[in-house]
Amino acid sequence: MSGALTALLALIVVGGANPDAPVTATVAGDPACARLLEQTRFLEEPEWIDHVVRPRETLWQIGVRYGVTREALVEWNELEGVRARVRSGNRLKVLTDRVPPPRERITYTAEPGDDWGEVAIRHRVNLDDLRAWNWKKTGSLEPGMTLAIWIDPGAPRTVHCHRGEPPPPLDFRKDAVSRGYPSSGRLIRGILVPLSPLWKRGKKDEMWASSHTLATMIEAFTRLRVDSGYDGEVFVGTVSRRKGGKFRPHKSHRTGLDIDIRLPLLPTIPLETYPTAEAVDWPALWELIKAFLDTGQVSVIFLDERLQEHLYWAARWDGKTPDELAPIIHWPRKGKKWESIIQHARGHKGHIHVRLLCGPNEALCRPGRAETLERRGWVEPRPSAKDSRDGARARREAWLLSMRGVDSETGEDEP
Repeated sequence: MSGALTALLALIVVGGANPDAPVTATVAGDPACARLLEQTRFLEEPEWIDHVVRPRETLWQIGVRYGVTREALVEWNELEGVRARVRSGNRLKVLTDRVPPPRERITYTAEPGDDWGEVAIRHRVNLDDLRAWNWKKTGSLEPGMTLAIWIDPGAPRTVHCHRGEPPPPLDFRKDAVSRGYPSSGRLIRGILVPLSPLWKRGKKDEMWASSHTLATMIEAFTRLRVDSGYDGEVFVGTVSRRKGGKFRPHKSHRTGLDIDIRLPLLPTIPLETYPTAEAVDWPALWELIKAFLDTGQVSVIFLDERLQEHLYWAARWDGKTPDELAPIIHWPRKGKKWESIIQHARGHKGHIHVRLLCGPNEALCRPGRAETLERRGWVEPRPSAKDSRDGARARREAWLLSMRGVDSETGEDEP
């Protein structure tokens, strides 16, 4: 019932990869991890408890807190099935073996320079929830204005509570290459993505990659598992066919450079659940995307624009500023989609589509690596890492001017 979440907490307690490490050392980066452990009451056997629903709290959130499914809550409390809703003040019966600290209502006094978004980020709450809790207060925040905020110290923390254990090495051939464009090319001497504790994979005939792609996947997933300590399931659904080529219903996935990855789910949510916004573990997805970006090999990532907002707030909770996220996530902007790595594409609601740059030694891969870097204003050796993204817009504008025969320094036509 709640074994997955209890196991997660137990892993945090013993310090992840190092069972002898003290708890304070493993959770020092996130005080909320320590508080969750210190204030959670673990039961030897599951017991029935009463849960009082707080404002804006959902069945998904309540289930995740106690390590039970939404369906179980619906059945135990004789609710209305798929469309069941709960309201503030409702009492629910929950059978659980862990009782985390309850939600807390705090009062925050606005300071000079505060806005609604920054207050939401500071308290790790949803902006729509913050506004709903304070619906009588409209317009901009004024210094001295008091806000009601419901924080949840009992929400599970799936990243940054411990470091993970490095996975066993994976050996693979180095001669598999991509040829041509993602929507019209081929995969030469493709490699079957191996079974690994780093990921779960889809059907074998859809799991063929280039050597460059497989090396990048291993690096990114190792960062996710070790650096952030994420140990939830991540499902890689599609890469390419063995020899690439046409791959219906996909328009691309023909050269082994495109990777479809299912959005990770919150703990205890059944893996067969479709990844709706409230079922997705957004901090974990951000860590996954950040791990890929840090490899320096990402060309573009496709995700439905209506979901990008959730990812944006998870990144802000992680400490990223709007300026740092501008070249990464297109939301909340409207135009110039090409300026960001994460772009909208229809049909990408339950998964992200990661497209890698051509490998440094893939001479027949298109568009060529150097061409893509120049167009985006990135620089080697790590074109998608932070040092390259900083100033990328200015470098791209200079490139566009140069393509028109205009000197970016003087604004005069070149001879």
